[in-house]
Amino acid sequence: MFERLLRKRSFKYKCNECGKHHEGSPSFSVKYPPYYFDVPETERSNRIQYCDDLCKIVPSDNDTSEDPIYCIRVILEIPIIGASEPFTWGVWITQSEENFEKYTETFETDQSDEQSFGWLPVNLPFYNNTQIGEPLTHLEGEVYWGSKGQRPKVILWKNAHQLAVDQRKGISWKQATKIANQANGGREPRAEVFK
Repeated sequence: MFERLLRKRSFKYKCNECGKHHEGSPSFSVKYPPYYFDVPETERSNRIQYCDDLCKIVPSDNDTSEDPIYCIRVILEIPIIGASEPFTWGVWITQSEENFEKYTETFETDQSDEQSFGWLPVNLPFYNNTQIGEPLTHLEGEVYWGSKGQRPKVILWKNAHQLAVDQRKGISWKQATKIANQANGGREPRAEVFK
């Protein structure tokens, strides 16, 4: 009995994107920064430079009051109490123009000694409390750039938003399942003890 309790739990779930079964703690990603959808579809090819890790959005020609938006994709981890791996989100965080340029120039090298400040727009299942028509909540965070081939990680600054609280304190197995269910489009991941 004691040995069974010491085992770490693991999830098994079917991915909505690829249709395959995966094992391990839940991992979900956001394909585009939320600002991407603020740009009319007909203007995106002219105003957005995008790849899986970087996104730059310039204002429209008519808008002289706005600055470009610079985003990089980062990993946000939330510990799951009693699990061997964290709940992982692939999210977008803003960067200053200077940090964005430095990040892109050194992208192919080891960046593990670098870090920068960024704003995380909260547009995640379970954590997004913004009503339709209201601006998204933005949380402050420290971005720790990764070694070559690894995405940076973000540690949110201490505040009362549930996402920041969960990153600091961790979430229960039950809560992780609930969040994964919402992020997985209502399909329940199967949780079991890892053997």
